[in-house]
Amino acid sequence: MPAYQLKQTGLRKDTEEKSGKTEEKKEQLRKEIEEYTGPGSVYRRKLQRFMEKHGIWSIGELDYEWRLVFAGELHALAKPKYHSCYLKYFDHIKQYDMRKRGRPQVSRIPPRYPYEDRLLFLPYHPAQELVERLDTCPERPEWVWDFSKEAPGKMKRQIFDVLNYFLREDENGKLLREHLKGLWRFYRFCVEEQVEDIEQMAFDQSRKYREQAVEAGVPQEAGILDQCRKVLFLQAKDIHWDADVWYLERLSLQPERIDPSSPVVSLSFVDVTHNRNRQLLKKYMKYGLGLTDLSLRYLQAEMIDIRNFLKEIPQDACDMTETGFREYFQRLQEKRLEAETFNRKVMALQHFYSFLKAREYVGQIPFHGEYYLKKTLPLHHDRSVEEQVSDEILKKLHRFPEHLRLMYLHLWGIGLRISEVCSLKGDAYYIQGRDAWIQVYQVKLRTYKRIPIPEAIYRLMQVYLKKHSIEADSYVFQNKKGGAYQSMTFRSQMIRCCRELGIQDGEYLFRSHDYRHGVATRFYDSGVSIQGVRDYLGHAYEEMTRQYIDYMPERLDRASGEFFTKPGNSLMACLKGGGD
Repeated sequence: MPAYQLKQTGLRKDTEEKSGKTEEKKEQLRKEIEEYTGPGSVYRRKLQRFMEKHGIWSIGELDYEWRLVFAGELHALAKPKYHSCYLKYFDHIKQYDMRKRGRPQVSRIPPRYPYEDRLLFLPYHPAQELVERLDTCPERPEWVWDFSKEAPGKMKRQIFDVLNYFLREDENGKLLREHLKGLWRFYRFCVEEQVEDIEQMAFDQSRKYREQAVEAGVPQEAGILDQCRKVLFLQAKDIHWDADVWYLERLSLQPERIDPSSPVVSLSFVDVTHNRNRQLLKKYMKYGLGLTDLSLRYLQAEMIDIRNFLKEIPQDACDMTETGFREYFQRLQEKRLEAETFNRKVMALQHFYSFLKAREYVGQIPFHGEYYLKKTLPLHHDRSVEEQVSDEILKKLHRFPEHLRLMYLHLWGIGLRISEVCSLKGDAYYIQGRDAWIQVYQVKLRTYKRIPIPEAIYRLMQVYLKKHSIEADSYVFQNKKGGAYQSMTFRSQMIRCCRELGIQDGEYLFRSHDYRHGVATRFYDSGVSIQGVRDYLGHAYEEMTRQYIDYMPERLDRASGEFFTKPGNSLMACLKGGGD
């Protein structure tokens, strides 16, 4: 046989073999497509023709880029009104294939999904269990995440982690959509600004993002930055001490250092723009959290005083001179602060620089704090609630919500601090002998006190505990998550109810601490010694108790009048007696 005939025969055989293989691929593709019988199956033929045309022989090869090509060719395949139906079918069959192949299931331990520098279309997320809720939603721009953009890799991974967190944890569909939209816009901003690390995002960048959100008419999205910081800090394997905002629930702190009714949620170093000073403040606060037993409220107050100082100085804190401190304290004096407040700020800086000296950041403390301290005199303010006000509230108390009624009685009838009321546990009430008692944890003093209470309050609380099935170790008054009721929530609700019920014509401003003054004053009026009042209120010193007993000048005048009305106690007799 001639050579050219042999060549033609070989080409024909190759063509036949290729044709045969193509037919096999088509048949395999048809079976694969027909295996999916879910919504939109009527559109399978045109999808199959599209895939055959482009040599796509498996559903697994479909991706977002091919989806764009398919969308571009739909004008030749179907009427415009059906285009969305075809795209939805494209997505459904792709998702069916991904779910059939199987992916790791979500557990309560947050998994870490592999990050890739490529475009991510949310419906094709490798963890399909995270995006099942998107099946019923219309397509949105925030479904497309282009992680191939030229931007710092750490920031892109952080956005990816936060994205997965929202997909995993947001059970409410509306909340998820809001988070996705806000995060998508925030990611675009981070790419434009070339943000290196969200947890250490520069102060100017943070401010610029918030301003842009307000200008764009979406001020609520400004909060996505804080949410990102919180998620990244709380979900990290190790504590990110270099982050500019610390969320304290991540730390294992002794319960007695925390006020459950008003917990310190976070510590922010963002406002300190001088990098070196910001790092020094972080070191000091890490020391305070880890190596002292100071309460979080105290640490937060001291940090704010130090932070305000660092925000005001332009230079490294270690380069401050005595002259610089003299000028700073002079500026504080010009603000006419109360002596106690001024002294607190001085001592906060004294503690900070003592730490810097101990760690050898400075050789000597550059100022003498004791030189600047002011003399403090106890200030007394008559704060007892007027009897006509408390009487009016008691008459209308049945119109308050149940929990507010009972919490109010703990203030009016027992004189507890609001933090103590909010942190009461189910086993706080008990009978000893013939008397009813309450055991209270004093958050401020970090110790327990036991005091007698009116029997009526004891009985009311027994009914409440039984009605709401409150266990011995559970909080009596709970927030929505079962934790301690928040003191600020209680205050705002009481103010609103007093206004709505027309207490003092709606003008009464509820202040919980005023009722402690009232209880202290009533006890003292009844002849209870100052020491007895001190023990009941749970004060450490009598000087503090004296500030709670109101109308002391009136008492002195009354006692003086009673003394001089007695025979032999006239002023002249006293003077004569003194002359002898």
